[in-house]
Amino acid sequence: METKTNKHTKYQIAANICSIAMVVFLSAIFTFETWLTRTNYNAILSVTAIVLALVIVVTAIKSTRDYSLLAFFIPFVLFLLHTALIIIGGWYSSRYLLVSFAILGISCTYSNFNRTIGFVIVQNIIILTLVLTGNPVAGKRLPLVMGLADWGVYLFAGIILVWLTRSATVVLDEALVQQNSFMNLLASTENYVAIVDEHNKVLYASKTLSRLGMVEEPTLVQGRPLIDLFPGRSLKIFAGKMLTQKGDYAEDWEFSLNGQKRYFKAASHSLPGYNSGTLINLYDMTHLAERDEIAAMKDSMKIGLFFMDKNFVIQDHYSRYLEEMLSETELFGKLFTDVIADSVTPSELKNIKDYFDMVINHSFDQEMLDEINPLNELHYINKAKNIKKVFQCGFATVERGHGEFVLLVTVYDITAKVELQKKLQEEQNKRQEEMQSVFELIQVDPSVFDDFIKDMEFEFNAIDKVLKDKKMSSHETLVKTYQSIHAIKSNAVILGLNVFGNKAHALESVIKKLREREKVPFNDMLNLTMQIEQLSNERESFKMVIEKIKSYTGNAGVGGRKQNVNVLIESLAKTVDKAAADMGRKIRFINEVDPAAVERGPRREMKEILMQLIRNSVAHGIEPPEERVAKGKKETGIIKLTIKFISNIISMELRDDGRGLDYKKIAEKALRNKLIKKEDAANKNMLIRAIFAPGFSTAENEGMHAGRGIGLNLVHDRVKEIKGSIKLRSEPDKGTAFVITIPIERRKPRN
Repeated sequence: METKTNKHTKYQIAANICSIAMVVFLSAIFTFETWLTRTNYNAILSVTAIVLALVIVVTAIKSTRDYSLLAFFIPFVLFLLHTALIIIGGWYSSRYLLVSFAILGISCTYSNFNRTIGFVIVQNIIILTLVLTGNPVAGKRLPLVMGLADWGVYLFAGIILVWLTRSATVVLDEALVQQNSFMNLLASTENYVAIVDEHNKVLYASKTLSRLGMVEEPTLVQGRPLIDLFPGRSLKIFAGKMLTQKGDYAEDWEFSLNGQKRYFKAASHSLPGYNSGTLINLYDMTHLAERDEIAAMKDSMKIGLFFMDKNFVIQDHYSRYLEEMLSETELFGKLFTDVIADSVTPSELKNIKDYFDMVINHSFDQEMLDEINPLNELHYINKAKNIKKVFQCGFATVERGHGEFVLLVTVYDITAKVELQKKLQEEQNKRQEEMQSVFELIQVDPSVFDDFIKDMEFEFNAIDKVLKDKKMSSHETLVKTYQSIHAIKSNAVILGLNVFGNKAHALESVIKKLREREKVPFNDMLNLTMQIEQLSNERESFKMVIEKIKSYTGNAGVGGRKQNVNVLIESLAKTVDKAAADMGRKIRFINEVDPAAVERGPRREMKEILMQLIRNSVAHGIEPPEERVAKGKKETGIIKLTIKFISNIISMELRDDGRGLDYKKIAEKALRNKLIKKEDAANKNMLIRAIFAPGFSTAENEGMHAGRGIGLNLVHDRVKEIKGSIKLRSEPDKGTAFVITIPIERRKPRN
């Protein structure tokens, strides 16, 4: 810290030494006299007093930065020690006042007049008290009158000593003030200043000069040869030449320091009457030289440089490279805000103008302005020439004169840097996704995963057929594709394959936007096909990871292949748990499943239908726990699945005890989507038919589990594909039941 200075004069340091020596002296005299006189005394008490006084004195000296502050404390401790030892020794010493006077001298040496006065008052009060109470401070059997006379002499001598000290302190303070002023000048000046003696050794040095010599504290260079402070051979040669001429030297120095070209104006002057000392002064001219070089270099630099006034007008004499960067010519007189108008929004442009005003008006310090710079990364667009670049702009104020300020603008082309960072970030994200995918796959049961792979391959094959079907319209193709992607996403999310599920969810968003258009351009359909292909290719990476896991574990803990019914129940249970956790529901899943129905039925379609119905029940049926409690229900909802196989017919019933269908809300949404006529708003059959339409949903927000209006549409189409039927029953606050019947005799045998 530059402002911390230690006021340690040689007198005060001497006082510290005397203080410690006084403790030792008093201890030695006390010990010697008590031994000679064979006086009985409390040895433990005396040793304790001596050690305690020594510790206090040493600690105070070490912890105090300004020794003059000790002018009262240290002498007072010494005086108390002296008095205590005399009392312990039985008052046989006749040197009490003499030693007390010596302690007063130590206080004076600390050069703090006010604290010394305080010590004199306290000390004399104690001495007078001892005299009046009959303690022989000047020797045994001394009458009270003589004791008072001795004290009066002591007080008079003390006053004279303090007066002399005061006179010396005034002179010393003036010298210290002058010295401190000079030292403050050296500490604050930006010049490289030093005073050297006749042997060219440093008497004083400025902080800048000491730092040039790699020394942070200027006092540490005192006594060192001046030439040692100059790093590098060229600087030492200049310094040596200056010191040979000393009092009559003035030259310009040009040299390299740490790879930077520097320019100094050096001069030295003799100081008469100062022990033949010499003042060395070096003025750093580098910034002036650099300014001239910048003026010459600006046209050849690959940086955009220009001045802009408070009205955002680009001034003359900008760098030539600026025109190349902006792909604009004749920039003088144009508004910079107009040049970048196509690159930002109107609200952003307003903020940019406000920022320019803050810079010109110095509303904040430069560090804050740099931090809030809205053009730190400007994505520049030149629509006329179809050019896109990324610039980094910096702004600083420059005074033109008469209090007028302009902005110096620097523009760097960071397009390549931003693109590289983007690629690196993409690679890093890709590696993180791969690691997360591996972690997610490790936790999936192999039998359930095999089931997922088969279903995913079926859906991708179905998408491939749909995309190649020329008879289908674009919107029909998008609906079928949407259903398959939704089925794939649902399976992935339930298994905890979130990375893959998020990609499928993003692809759903693309398909949804295309469905909302009246006409779908060929290029958009082609782009969608490529995205589907990319998602499909991840199947192979899944298989490779699973094979590696199996090879590492040796199939340990995998067990045999689970039966279809177990895989189905486990998948549906995971669906309930995952959806309930994500949507803040408490749900108990109950199932009564006939294994024969699962083995003989269309397993994949059954799984997709039930999975979508379960997600629908969690999202729209089962209420949040607090809502259920308010209705008088148990906070845990029930979803019950029953699958039976009777007379070649599979009957699946999925029932929940939730809020039931909100027919009013369904009617409002169906009318808005033009799925029903106004006169059918109270027709429950028409409303039930509407909820199975593609894109229909009563959810306010879209999510991973609901809101996109494709789940029940998928159920409807899958039931239709397997020639089944679906019935729906619902009662307000009692729940909803879906009943699916599937005739087996109409389907071909399945493997």
